[in-house]
Amino acid sequence: MTNSRDKLNEAKYFLEEMRRTSSDPDKFRYELTALLAASRSITLIMQKEFSGKTGFDDWYIHKQSEIKKNPTLKYLHRQRDISHHEHPVLQHNFDATAQITDSKSTNIILTGTGSSIGILSSPFANYTKIYPGISVKYYFSDFADKEKDVIDLCQEAIDTIESIVNECENKFDNQ
Repeated sequence: MTNSRDKLNEAKYFLEEMRRTSSDPDKFRYELTALLAASRSITLIMQKEFSGKTGFDDWYIHKQSEIKKNPTLKYLHRQRDISHHEHPVLQHNFDATAQITDSKSTNIILTGTGSSIGILSSPFANYTKIYPGISVKYYFSDFADKEKDVIDLCQEAIDTIESIVNECENKFDNQ
């Protein structure tokens, strides 16, 4: 297994943990921060790992250009920078929705961050904690496509990066 593939698998692990911990806002944020760091380092590791292979440098320059034009990768790269240098990710720019399965499958709206997240809409206004089993989706409030939740964005990014890793390994791993 290449080092690039191993780092990709690490990012995939954090994505699965995000899915598993979505009802706990703090754990979700911590897993997201880890995913952002791991996914950002994949191409850096790739560059170190394959530099010197015939044709890699030209291929990589082209891939870097594609990555910089990809709005999802560009946005998540910025979120990684924010989470490492400014403040915790999702602290200032997110919305969340939760689904409570009752006889009406009622949607509720949440506000806040971390453990201070609270439920706004009736008839659940008195709930102050998200309980396990409730499906929660988080949205970056400043991302252009408001329909994509954080997990969808991260999955899209991982899929894109995985295609780059696959292509790189196919072209350069056996040289």
